[in-house]
Amino acid sequence: MLTSTIYPRIDDLGPAGHVHNTVLPSWFQQARGALLAEFFKPNALPLMVKEYTVTFHREIVMSPPITIQIQVQSVGNSSFTLHEQAFQDGRLSAESTVVYINVGPDHRPAPIPPAQREFLATHQVSMAE
Repeated sequence: MLTSTIYPRIDDLGPAGHVHNTVLPSWFQQARGALLAEFFKPNALPLMVKEYTVTFHREIVMSPPITIQIQVQSVGNSSFTLHEQAFQDGRLSAESTVVYINVGPDHRPAPIPPAQREFLATHQVSMAE
């Protein structure tokens, strides 16, 4: 599991005074940066997003900071799924699921290379936990 801390900015707030719903995807993407860096090579972008959902459970306000936890939910032949959760003050505020496809030089789905597969396995957590 990867964990990241996000500090909301005043620019993240919407007119109602809570964090705007369009901000969460950006926070989740920022938090998964370390995991995705394992796939990027110079001048290559071997991953594409196939599916992305965000579920909001409660409003997020300016303070305290947000803790984002990311777990690898599953790994397939050419894809993997991440489960991401945003907590504020210890309470689940939002969660997302994102499916990535590994793409080969022909721009088609390609098997996830062994080194990246092993890396993903180190962050895989049973969803029953």
